[in-house]
Amino acid sequence: MARHGRRTALKTEHREAAWLLYEEYEMLRGRRGVDDFNDVLLAALDEVRRRPADPPYAAVIVDEVQDLTLVGVRLLHALAGDGPNGLLLIGDGQQAVYPGGFRLAEAGIAIKGRGAVLRTNYRNAAAILDEAMQVVSDDPFDDLEGPSPNGRRAVETAYDGGRVVRAVAADAAEHDRLLVAALRRLREDGDGGGGGALAGAAVLCRSIREIEHYHRVLTRAGLPVLRLENYDGRPAEAIKIGTYHRAKGLEFKQVFLPRHDAEIRASADGDPARERAELARRRLFVAMTRARDLLWLGSVGR
Repeated sequence: MARHGRRTALKTEHREAAWLLYEEYEMLRGRRGVDDFNDVLLAALDEVRRRPADPPYAAVIVDEVQDLTLVGVRLLHALAGDGPNGLLLIGDGQQAVYPGGFRLAEAGIAIKGRGAVLRTNYRNAAAILDEAMQVVSDDPFDDLEGPSPNGRRAVETAYDGGRVVRAVAADAAEHDRLLVAALRRLREDGDGGGGGALAGAAVLCRSIREIEHYHRVLTRAGLPVLRLENYDGRPAEAIKIGTYHRAKGLEFKQVFLPRHDAEIRASADGDPARERAELARRRLFVAMTRARDLLWLGSVGR
């Protein structure tokens, strides 16, 4: 079976081990009488096929489709059917934050002659998009209809400008002081329009552990902080803080990425390591492209 989005071939013994693990997982799940995420989607898909929606959906619009599962896309297709303009899928394989993938043909969706490539970026200033594209420009990625050999793409930006700031510190303590200083300057300078500058700022982290650390750092420095899980989109004079994953689909005037290169700088040999590195770079690309006007990139010594 093809493993779309995964470029590391499994040896026979690895396939056998994976299958034994799957069987054990299914046995324990069945014994406890619980369903996992895909089971819920499969149950919903069966229900839609048995009893189609009445009245039927006029259209189904899906964003970030590259991060759905194959079962999830089949469910959406079942809701929309094959009517004209019934299903609109928007996605970017270069922003996939989960390993693996699928082809739309596997979900019974044919897009030949019906697809379009969107080439205008309306979110990021040119300097920020250029910086982000450099991170993934050499990596192949898997799109919804097939693989792309590398990440070099022709993209137009809606406006010029933007600023990328690199802060390189000798150690972690100095790095955190630089981050606090940059955020304090932002608060003191204001946003230029009479509003609160911190309302458009976000600190994005790779993990929950990093969020806890930087939440403490910023709070001790007297800076207001708002977790992304508690953010409802309304203006709030506080620095938003959350993971790269949580920030997907959001945008901010200023984005601060502490120790942004700690994961992608770790080099290792072998196909699995390269695959993990590509995934880490795609996640970093997502975080960088949350920024509109300012992108702050923190690093700790080389």
